[in-house]
Amino acid sequence: MELENIFRDVKLSKTEITVLRTIQNDPEQCIRDGIRAVAERCYSNPSSLVRLAKKLKFSGWLELVYFIKFNITMPKLDVTNDVDFMKIQPAEQLTPLLNGLQHHRILIHGSGFSQLIAQYIYNKFLVIGVNASLALWPDYEILEQKTATKFDAIWIVSKSGRSSSALNWVKALEGKDIDLICFTGDYKSPLAQAADTSFIIHDPQKYDDDIYWSNPFFGYCILGFEHLLKLWFRQTASGASTDTPE
Repeated sequence: MELENIFRDVKLSKTEITVLRTIQNDPEQCIRDGIRAVAERCYSNPSSLVRLAKKLKFSGWLELVYFIKFNITMPKLDVTNDVDFMKIQPAEQLTPLLNGLQHHRILIHGSGFSQLIAQYIYNKFLVIGVNASLALWPDYEILEQKTATKFDAIWIVSKSGRSSSALNWVKALEGKDIDLICFTGDYKSPLAQAADTSFIIHDPQKYDDDIYWSNPFFGYCILGFEHLLKLWFRQTASGASTDTPE
C-alpha cells in the first residue's frame, strides 16, 4: 500500500517518506527503539520526526506509529462474515428513498471497480421495473447536455468517496433539484457528506485506492443493495412504509 496515497493531501519530502516507510516495515521495532534511534536510522533528528507527526495531524510521534501499525501494517481480519456491514446516513432518509423507487427516474454511475456495482444495480432495477439508466460517462454536465431526460435521483458508487469522477458529479449536481444517493466506504468523504442519502459500506482497506488487497467492500455493496430491495418488496407487498431496516 503506497503511503503517498494515504497522506495524499500533504507534500512529503524524501526523508519524510523514508521515515514513514521505516515505520510501515516494522512499527513494533520503532516503538521499542524509540524516536531517537528511528531518527538516526533515517538520517534525521527527533524534532523533525515530531514535526512530521504534527504535519500529518497527529498529536505526536507515538500516535503516528500506532496509526500506521493498526491501519496499514497489520493484516486485516477476515470480516466477510460480519453482518454489520452497512450504515444509512441519515437513517430517516430510508423511507423516502424506498418510496421513490416506484416512480423516480434514476441515473446510476460508477467508475473503475465501482462501475461493476453500478452495472449490477442497473441490471437489477431493469428486472424489477424501476426506471433506471446507467451512465459510464465521467462528466455529468456533458451527459446532461447530450440527453433530454431529466432524472429525479442520481446513484453514485465510489469506494473512497473522493475519486475525481465522483467529485465531478457532486460538483455538477450542486443547486440542482436532484436527490443524490451514494454507496461509499468512508462516511467522512466529500461524496458521503454531499449526498442526501449515504449507504456507508464497511471497507477494511480504506487506503487501498488501487484495489490491490482482498476486500469485501464491493461484495458488501451488492449485499447492501439486495437488503434495500428486500425492504422495498416488503413495503410494496404490505402497502405500508418501512421506517427502519431489519
